[in-house]
Amino acid sequence: MRLAAHRGNRLHAPENTRLALISAYTGGADVLEFDLQLTKDGHLVVSHDPTTDRLTGTAGRISDLTWADLRALDFGETFQPRNSPQFHFYTEPTRLLAIETFPALLEVLPEDVDLLIELKHDSSLTTGRRDEFVRKAIDAIQRHGIEPRTVVYSKDTDNLRLARTLAPELRLAAFDFELPPDQQLALANSLKADGLVTDLDSVFAQGQLTPFGQALQSAHGNGQLRLGAILYPHRDPGVFTEAEWKALKDLPFIWSLSTDSLLDAAFCRRSVPLIKESFKGEDVKRSHFSFGYAKANRFGKIYQKDGVHVEIAKYPPFPEPPADPLERRLENIENKLTYTAKDWPYYSGGGVGVTDGIRGDFAAEVDYTVENVQQATTLEMAVVNVDPGAHQAEPPTSFREKDSFFDPHGAPPFVGVEHDEDDGYRINWNLGTEYDNNQYGKPVGDGKTPRAARLRLERRGAFFAAYYRNEIDARDWVCCGVARNESLNHTVYLRCVGKRWRQENPVNPEEYLPVTPNHFVFRNLTIDRFLPRRTL
Repeated sequence: MRLAAHRGNRLHAPENTRLALISAYTGGADVLEFDLQLTKDGHLVVSHDPTTDRLTGTAGRISDLTWADLRALDFGETFQPRNSPQFHFYTEPTRLLAIETFPALLEVLPEDVDLLIELKHDSSLTTGRRDEFVRKAIDAIQRHGIEPRTVVYSKDTDNLRLARTLAPELRLAAFDFELPPDQQLALANSLKADGLVTDLDSVFAQGQLTPFGQALQSAHGNGQLRLGAILYPHRDPGVFTEAEWKALKDLPFIWSLSTDSLLDAAFCRRSVPLIKESFKGEDVKRSHFSFGYAKANRFGKIYQKDGVHVEIAKYPPFPEPPADPLERRLENIENKLTYTAKDWPYYSGGGVGVTDGIRGDFAAEVDYTVENVQQATTLEMAVVNVDPGAHQAEPPTSFREKDSFFDPHGAPPFVGVEHDEDDGYRINWNLGTEYDNNQYGKPVGDGKTPRAARLRLERRGAFFAAYYRNEIDARDWVCCGVARNESLNHTVYLRCVGKRWRQENPVNPEEYLPVTPNHFVFRNLTIDRFLPRRTL
């Protein structure tokens, strides 16, 4: 039985977006389920609803809107994690979470996962555009070569009949929750469908198969339903229990079981705990951890005291520019040299690195607190290709004792999750070896108020997902970014680090903001490595 993600990881990211779908993949999904609609100007977009109201807060019907109209809307506007009524995905009005187009989405999704695609009846039943809708969907499926790993379903049976004509080898599933169970099976038989999409509770209840479930089992056994049952828990939220998973996972007639949250279905994956460390006390466990510094200056101090502390002292005020033109010119040359060497005295930071490599797929989490949430300061949990090297017990006295491993955004290539200044939380990554090629996702949530949170970073193959949660505005996990990085090794090394630096005054770029002190603390680091599903 496959683990399917219903509209992606929709309890942790806006549904049907690449954030929701790729984070579902890193969370262990075998199947990504999403929905297609047709715009006024003929674009296939990924949306369950025929309207934009529920997700964007703006009224509109997709079939009456152009692709440009939809691009102007924020499809993360109304998203809220559980028990977080004040949450807002993007806090800046200039940030939008765009609706996905089907062809573009296929270019970014993983290639080793099945796809379960609904051709929404809203785009075909009364629009007179069924032929255009279905043909465009089948054309995209065939052009991307995903027929062997795709299942298509629709409440509009004529959509399925046309799809069968256009792509005879494509697997199709019948679907109509509103019909009684026996009529659902009759519908599947009349369409010669490969599978049937139906409600979990109609198939399995009170710890056993219902009569309908037994009928589906027989239909699969006698070859009527080659695929079998495709189950979704029609609940709020749409998640299943561990007992249901264990009871159903070995039944051949169930093709997949869907969930709205891959984190709620963590029991479906087998994991090996690698690290579980609170950092209690003052003794560093040198067999697993190294402390280190991003720069060699007297303003940073890293130590353990019921947590890993990164203390960054106050930097003296910058002097006024010299009046003499020659002295000013020499000062500018000196500044450029420090930028070239990346060895600024006002740039301080560091943290803890895990000396044990992490092989393959994993999830890492850490708690942090930070004293000052402001511009020119950030903290990060990330993985890189290089190990942290020797433990640095005392602040460095020369450039030879600093290490870019302990520099947030340093030692590329990397992927990480960070609290970005006071802008919010985001994923960050680098695909190469040059520091200035760092890339960042749009900050998610309100980063100004929280002084503490828990970060999570997941890997599956070349794909990564970043999460956070806190007690202020996001009490459940929120996916704040996804990335694909094929330049990271199969074995990577993890760091938890913080820093501060000098930043230009946005009002007057000729001036700099004050370089203020800060204090980061990391606690409760866990790392779990996931085993391939075949080992279950």
